[in-house]
Amino acid sequence: MGEVEEKVHELEMKIQELEQQIEHIEEFHSNSLDENDVRAVVDGLLAEKNIATQEEIERQLNKSHLSLIKWILGTGVSIGALVVSIVRFL
Repeated sequence: MGEVEEKVHELEMKIQELEQQIEHIEEFHSNSLDENDVRAVVDGLLAEKNIATQEEIERQLNKSHLSLIKWILGTGVSIGALVVSIVRFL
């Protein structure tokens, strides 16, 4: 029985050592991830180079929405005219 208890004690010590290593690794990586977060890096690059401001993005988005609405209305009118011409033809 003493041999089993000794092995259990050794395993418990190894487990504690591994848990401490895991905590150390997590702490190390959490600090490095905060500094090198992908969003932070991308935002920093965009801010440095002024590639696209929020206003430009909004303006382009509104332009795209307006084009989509025009296309939908044009398609709707065309389909309506087609249906009316088919009904008149019959």
